Amino acid sequence: MPNSLTEFYQQTYSAVTDFLFYKTIFTQPLRKTLLYLVLLSAHIAVALTLIFAWQNGSKFLEIFRWAQQNFPVLEVRDGRLWVHSEQPLIKRYRGEQLITFVFDTTGTYSDPREIQEPAFLFTQEKLYLHELGQTQTHDWKDFGSFQISPEVFSEAISLVKWLYFPTFFPLLLGYTLLAKASLTVVLSVIALSVSARYDVRLPFQQYFTISLYSLTPAVVIDLAVTMTGIEIPSFSFFYVATAVIYTYLATQKCVVMD
Repeated sequence: MPNSLTEFYQQTYSAVTDFLFYKTIFTQPLRKTLLYLVLLSAHIAVALTLIFAWQNGSKFLEIFRWAQQNFPVLEVRDGRLWVHSEQPLIKRYRGEQLITFVFDTTGTYSDPREIQEPAFLFTQEKLYLHELGQTQTHDWKDFGSFQISPEVFSEAISLVKWLYFPTFFPLLLGYTLLAKASLTVVLSVIALSVSARYDVRLPFQQYFTISLYSLTPAVVIDLAVTMTGIEIPSFSFFYVATAVIYTYLATQKCVVMD
């Protein structure tokens, strides 16, 4: 594996910086290409797992700790909510965005649209979430019986800390493998059309190899942008366009004799 990782990093760098590199790898065995796909996806999954934890972990824990200190004890049984506090009770989380929580089983509040959004309205039979002008409604009877108390929040915080990486990473890895493989197949069609212009026909696995490595620059850019936390309008178009351009030029370099 250490040798494979060293080769992976060398290939990743060359895939971004040197189109001549593609002439050296497009005929490689399919197993090496698939290994590159797995390693690329694993690195993406690790990076995104760390980035999301870094960008959102502290916010998530802050909200949980605030709820631990401010929420009343809540109990759901027989499809009804019981709030162990005087009501109506209104709590506001004043983070980057103000979030309003209203606990009321008395019927004083029944329409979440009357509350500044985003808002959560806890009534005796339903939970309402009102955000961006839309209201989601959930019946307590669908959740079964449970109790929420400060101790539960404390346990949840500890559980999330322990389970985040072992849970989130495998999910991201599976999604990334499927997404990158699918996009590579699409790019392979572009590679095929490029080679057809020069009356060259290659085995599909060679188109797949060219396309997969051509996806690398877009992946690197995407991770860099994600790390900054900046949302760029229409970035998906730029992402795909980068992969298409690299696929076109890399295929051309592989099929045209110098």
